[in-house]
Amino acid sequence: MHISLLAGALALAPSASAHFLFPHLMLNGVRTGAFEYVREHDFGFMPHNNDWIYSPDFRCNEGSWRHRREPKTAQVTAGRDVVGFNLHLDFDLYHPGPVTIYLSRAPGDVRDYDGSGDWFKVYQLGHRYPFDGRDESWLGFGQKNFQFRLPAQIPAGEYLMRIEQMSTHPPYRQKEWYVQCAHLRIASNYTGRAPGPTIRFPGGYNINDPAIQYDSWDPRKPTVVPLPGPQIWPN
Repeated sequence: MHISLLAGALALAPSASAHFLFPHLMLNGVRTGAFEYVREHDFGFMPHNNDWIYSPDFRCNEGSWRHRREPKTAQVTAGRDVVGFNLHLDFDLYHPGPVTIYLSRAPGDVRDYDGSGDWFKVYQLGHRYPFDGRDESWLGFGQKNFQFRLPAQIPAGEYLMRIEQMSTHPPYRQKEWYVQCAHLRIASNYTGRAPGPTIRFPGGYNINDPAIQYDSWDPRKPTVVPLPGPQIWPN
């Protein structure tokens, strides 16, 4: 399945570069194998539209539950290890819009977790300030790796780590959504207050949220574009 998917991507590389996947976990600067630690899904390179934010598939993408036992779980330590995602075939991201990464703690084995619990934001890339409306002003544009050091303020446990790219180039407040999840087992001595604020998927985003209502085709460009979701933990 993994081999055939990537083989198809190679064959379709010119057209597939417009759409993308995040099949690689980045671990301390090393790109791991495709779907080695990341849940595959059944939607290929294609994006979803705005209505998708109200679907349970918005957690880890369509059909990912069927693949939940295929990836390994990466062993990492809060406050020490650098984690993230890499695009398929080492492509660059040529879609404008924010990149966001969330964590959600599984009640047990992350391979049996559907992501229905609480999610907190640990990473985001927005745009340069002031915003000038150009695609290149989005900090994720032209990038292939999205990495961050795990905060020390994360309780020990197994987690889904979810990356989301909201592409802003469709007209008239439409968006394209790209989502994928990885498996982490986080070692930690942290015993402070629980990470937050948290949201759930679906329910955490609303079609009327300012970030989703931003119209990239409006000639009147704001100097600041709202970003989706809550504040980053630990801020």
